[in-house]
Amino acid sequence: MAVEDPGVDQVMKMADQHALGDVGDAAAFTNPLVAKLPDEPYRIFRSGGSRLLGALMPFWYIGTLVALVAGAVVSGNVLALAAVAVMAVALLLTVSVLVPINNRIGAWRSEDDVNRDLASRWDRLHWVRVGLLATLFVALTVGMVA
Repeated sequence: MAVEDPGVDQVMKMADQHALGDVGDAAAFTNPLVAKLPDEPYRIFRSGGSRLLGALMPFWYIGTLVALVAGAVVSGNVLALAAVAVMAVALLLTVSVLVPINNRIGAWRSEDDVNRDLASRWDRLHWVRVGLLATLFVALTVGMVA
């Protein structure tokens, strides 16, 4: 069953936009370019970005989850419910694995603190999260047009 309520449809589209757009940009474009920098500018970008996004993302993710749950409950759409489950898995990965790594990267205060292997691990796991969010995007898109 497709979402019939225009308000719910708009909320689901906003969740779609967050799910893939902003998160995928870092994985596909920003972090690979920054990885080519020398250690000090690399540290400044990665640690500063980790602290900034670490402060903002909880609100963004909670808002997305609330929007997904609201849309799934109102629509009763099976694919919207599946998207909620995928978002829950992405949140579990984020909180249990990515946040602790992010906090360590955010604590880099000098060039000596830079650990590119740690940042690479975060990047690889972030790609897993991007894959989950792409799955969420597909489920919502198909659910909205089906």
